Order: sequence, then structure tokens, then C-alpha cells
Amino acid sequence: MNIYADWLPERAYYLFHLLAWMLPIVLLQWIIAGKILRRHWKLLIGIPFVVGTYLILTDMVAVYYGVWYFDKALILGFSPGGVPIEEWIFFYLTALLVAQSFIMFLPDKYRH
Repeated sequence: MNIYADWLPERAYYLFHLLAWMLPIVLLQWIIAGKILRRHWKLLIGIPFVVGTYLILTDMVAVYYGVWYFDKALILGFSPGGVPIEEWIFFYLTALLVAQSFIMFLPDKYRH
């Protein structure tokens, strides 16, 4: 049963779910704490880049050694380093959400 009707190709499922679940939370965090997040924009670029890149590299190793794989029917097919672009987006967005959450919920005296 295809709950997406005909408007969404099967190979876009992962990307669709990833963006549909994560982007609203990113947006909500900016609506709630945009002023705080803007003051810490360098951290919101640097931390997700470092953490996301590390996770992508570990994923590359896992895929290379056959620890796991990705169903080619459910991904777009662009896989730099053997890791689907959707997975890259997942790791960077996850790291962004965590970084934003930390910045939002830290008491003012700990935000520099």
C-alpha cells in the first residue's frame, strides 16, 4: 500500500520522512529562540559540521565493512563515499537540532 499516492516516488521516501519530521522542529526552535540562536550562529555552523562529518565518516566505514546497507529502491541514489545523501542530511540535521537545543536550554550565564 502506497500511502503517498502517486506524487512521491519510492526512492524519495527516506528524504521525505527526514525533512517532514526534522525541518518543522528546526523551524519551531527558531520561532521560539531565534534571538538566542542568531547570537550563536558560529556554533550552529561549526558543531553540526564537525559532529555530522564524524558520523558520516563512521557510516562510510560501516557501509564499507557491510555492517549495514541502504535499500537502493528507497534512496535517491547519490551516495558520496558510499553513504546516501539522505544520510548526510540526517547526520547534519540531527547535529543541528542537538546544538540548537543545547544553546536554547542552557542558562544565560553558560552561553558565551
